[in-house]
Amino acid sequence: MQRLLLASVLTLLLSLLSLPLGCATKPETDKGNVVVNIDWVNFIKFNGITYLREVQSLPYSEEDLQYFDEVQFRVEGNITQLGYQIKNGDAAYLDKGTQIYSIRSYSPDFRLVAKVGTELYLFEADTSPDARKGADLLDIEGKVEYIGINNPIDGKTELASIKETGLVSRLVKMVLEAPVDQTFQSGEGDQLFIAFHLNDGTTVVRSFWSDTGQLSRGILLPVEFRQAIKSAVP
Repeated sequence: MQRLLLASVLTLLLSLLSLPLGCATKPETDKGNVVVNIDWVNFIKFNGITYLREVQSLPYSEEDLQYFDEVQFRVEGNITQLGYQIKNGDAAYLDKGTQIYSIRSYSPDFRLVAKVGTELYLFEADTSPDARKGADLLDIEGKVEYIGINNPIDGKTELASIKETGLVSRLVKMVLEAPVDQTFQSGEGDQLFIAFHLNDGTTVVRSFWSDTGQLSRGILLPVEFRQAIKSAVP
């Protein structure tokens, strides 16, 4: 009995390693299969790109939006077995038929919005199989007013900021030209959050590891960027 229980636990743990968008809880068995309740990351996937929801107020009106696609399948409540492969048209918590829009001033490879009733939910690109440089994930060229450096605990409290126009432009250029390796795992050294405050009033926030220079996800920034961030933080 102990060996059987241990084998089941190991199977569950190994399966979780291949499920980056969901965390399993309360494992059960059904005819020999592992059945779990999964807490999904709030994602959508289109054209091979996985987008994650970013909660913030949006200034966009109907005129700013263009129909893009719609959700084909809601995984929450419908997928209870480990190992499910996320497909184009899948969403974690949006119902089938939810309409997805691009924003006219941004590349759809960077930002999409979902219309849920009268609300707009913002989603930003997290991973893309075609991302080779930062600009493939972040469409922020000419759009950044200033750069905030936020507390690693809540990701929101601003510790420092960079507002000198020339330096902001140079740092954004580094981000856009930096190589991307989305298999890169950092997790070491000091973590901060970099907040790009855009000229439309929205903000792009990404985790940043100052020792390795990784800006989430997988944007590998040069030493000069790291030094500028370290110099700005009191």
